[in-house]
Amino acid sequence: MDERIERLVCLAEQQHATIASQGEQLAQLTQHIGLLTQSIVLLLGEEIGTPVADGGEAATRTDLDGNPY
Repeated sequence: MDERIERLVCLAEQQHATIASQGEQLAQLTQHIGLLTQSIVLLLGEEIGTPVADGGEAATRTDLDGNPY
């Protein structure tokens, strides 16, 4: 009986380690997706002629035609 409990505890520890590792991988992927999204937004803004401010100042909001709103 003790062997079964020890084996279940070992399997639970392995599963916990796997889940923790997957959580770290998910966090890294989320960070990469966020950076890629930010890059795409910056590129699209430059492509339509809207300069994107790098600092803390707020840029004028415009629609796709360039009209402020």
